[in-house]
Amino acid sequence: MPATPYVTAAEFAAHPTYLALDNLRQDTADPDAQAAELTNILLMASAWADSECNQPLGAHVATRTQRARCDRDGNLQLFANRFPVLSVAAVSYGSGPGDQADVLDLTNAWTLEQRLVLVPIGGARTMSGPGLYVRWTFVAGRVATLVDEDADQDATALTVTDPTGIQPGETYRLWEPGLEETVTVADDYQPPAASSAPQPTEIPLAAPTRHAHGAGFSFTGMTADLRLAVVSYAASLLMRPDTAAEDEYPDNNASSTRSKDSRPTGLGLVKEARRILMSETVVF
Repeated sequence: MPATPYVTAAEFAAHPTYLALDNLRQDTADPDAQAAELTNILLMASAWADSECNQPLGAHVATRTQRARCDRDGNLQLFANRFPVLSVAAVSYGSGPGDQADVLDLTNAWTLEQRLVLVPIGGARTMSGPGLYVRWTFVAGRVATLVDEDADQDATALTVTDPTGIQPGETYRLWEPGLEETVTVADDYQPPAASSAPQPTEIPLAAPTRHAHGAGFSFTGMTADLRLAVVSYAASLLMRPDTAAEDEYPDNNASSTRSKDSRPTGLGLVKEARRILMSETVVF
């Protein structure tokens, strides 16, 4: 399960689902408790999206062992089982599992079609033969983190809870409701070493922010469609059957959140979420 949902509770509440979100827990009227329960549901929806795609969608560190060959230019050809590949952290190779040499310079590693990675190891080689034993670590997925500290308008840097996958020169979206904007990371940003226990990190920006921003909102490289899939599935989890007791005008044919759904159980939203995830997977 992701450490944080791909869409925050406040961001979901700003989406026009028209769902009641103040009675998710019946034992308390505390707004913080209701927001915490909504966060739990969004975590479930994010984990569901991961399972539909058979991998974490958020940026994460992965390690793979495989057999691989070199092309004629001396490039080790590695195929990632997670996508898209954002960076390569470490590569070692050899003629057997116990005979491994580290690739010391990964600056010229090249990613093609978001899965195939070429790592120069030098020397003229051919595609024939049994290949090499390779162990490599890489970062895959899409950046999905949170702003960790409040920032003033015209901020030239933002601190995020998890810098995994953030790359210099790339653009990301801040989804704070009413203050959404796109920011670009400065070209001189040096990403920290990939880690399974990341620490909050200050990210320098190529241009100042247009708005002040609060902590706890998304700093993300996820497409709007991927976020919509999470919102749609979470909405399906929150939908409850209408009853006559809830109808202010029981003698009338009243509309409801479910009225346009293809199934009375909310499966229309699930179907749309799956369609989005499949289309995104094909694009990868």
